Amino acid sequence: MKIKQILFLLALLAGMTLQAQDSIPPVVSNPANNHCFSCHGKRWYTYANQDSSQVIKHKMFKDLIIDTVAYYHNNHKSLACTDCHSSDYNTLPHKSDLKLEPLLACTDCHTDTDDTPPMNFTGITEEFKKSVHATRQNANATCWSCHNPHSYNITTRSKDNLNHVVAYDNSICLECHSGMGKFDILYGDPKSTLIAKHNWLPDPIKHFRNVRCIECHAEIREDVLVAHNIRPKEEAIRKCTQCHSSDSRLKYSLYKYQLAQEISEKGVLSSIVSNRDFAIGTNPSPLLNLISLLIFASAIGGVAIHSIIRIMKK
Repeated sequence: MKIKQILFLLALLAGMTLQAQDSIPPVVSNPANNHCFSCHGKRWYTYANQDSSQVIKHKMFKDLIIDTVAYYHNNHKSLACTDCHSSDYNTLPHKSDLKLEPLLACTDCHTDTDDTPPMNFTGITEEFKKSVHATRQNANATCWSCHNPHSYNITTRSKDNLNHVVAYDNSICLECHSGMGKFDILYGDPKSTLIAKHNWLPDPIKHFRNVRCIECHAEIREDVLVAHNIRPKEEAIRKCTQCHSSDSRLKYSLYKYQLAQEISEKGVLSSIVSNRDFAIGTNPSPLLNLISLLIFASAIGGVAIHSIIRIMKK
């Protein structure tokens, strides 16, 4: 069972990577960052000892290594390192007090008046402060606890990339909650395993592949693009009908922008006929939906014509 869990998690992350590579644009580097990446983009760095005139080689601390390829494909790729970090980092060796430099938050740069998608950073901040990630004792969680500023790559939600959105968003949760080490080390729960804790679901793996963790574990707020108010496990959604129903909560979260796009492209009637948001993980055929609608319309029409003929013969 443990091998199956590991293989599933690796396949999920691999699928996310492959889908992301299909839409990766050409790398455009920022020359201003070359100075920083000459050390922080490598596993080893060198410097000259001014006293002995020797060249010293050290291994870079892994948390300070930046994946330059991921950086130039992330949402912050146009920024220079010193746009967020002190310009004093341009001086080598770095001053020791720079380690105490406060980290910027999303709202230090992003405002709700930016020409960006309707993220509602103010609402996200309010929701995050109410979540277990912020209120849990000794949590010390920040935006960067889940969103790596050097590789974060949010994509527009649409009907064409839902699988990628699910894989990418769930991979953020899996960084800690995969039951493969990190969560156990942080919170001392050696028995924590993702699938075991969700074995009450009819098919946990199918759910993991087709819906995000936050669909069941976060409180939905309609004016926030992505839910950030993660609730305690006791408040997680456990009723099938809350998703598998005509008033599915997925209509207000994962499928919210898919429905809006379908209505814009095909009209309200076509969106209702397709009705894809009520069955998780299915691939309905639009042709079969149309045939079913025609059969239903024919039956109603036949009954109506038969009734009219009988009335006329009386």
